[in-house]
Amino acid sequence: MLSASRSRRRRRGRRAADDGTVLLLFPAAVLVMLVLAAVTLDVGLTHVRAQQLRSAAASAANDAVGALDLDALRSHGTVSFDTAHGERLVRAAVAGGPVPQARVEAVTFARASPGRWEVAVKLSLYVRFVIAPALPGAGRGVRVTVTEHALALVGGGR
Repeated sequence: MLSASRSRRRRRGRRAADDGTVLLLFPAAVLVMLVLAAVTLDVGLTHVRAQQLRSAAASAANDAVGALDLDALRSHGTVSFDTAHGERLVRAAVAGGPVPQARVEAVTFARASPGRWEVAVKLSLYVRFVIAPALPGAGRGVRVTVTEHALALVGGGR
């Protein structure tokens, strides 16, 4: 009986010595969870904003095809685009889209092949992080840039 009571006392002594380790590990665990939450939330937000920007750029590129100079096509048979009108169409599409604060970087019209013209719209957006700025050494945000294309088939380009 004497040996059983000694082993119980030894176990209680070990348990009492281990109780303080939880207090030491808890702040580290909270910091790790905060960093993981920051990464998850900020990367997720950046991904969503990039998808919205991609959608706005694709829509704007499709709208820019409307800058085709129909008068020149009908009268002379030449294909040309009014670039100023195309940029206005793109800016209007971006302003009415899911990310109106996006910046129009470039709108280009290029001949891909006979009867095929490609319109490219490049947009950029600065995405501010939510949690990361509270962490030491983390950035405040990131600039996302996307380029989307639309194809204009003119004449026998099908």
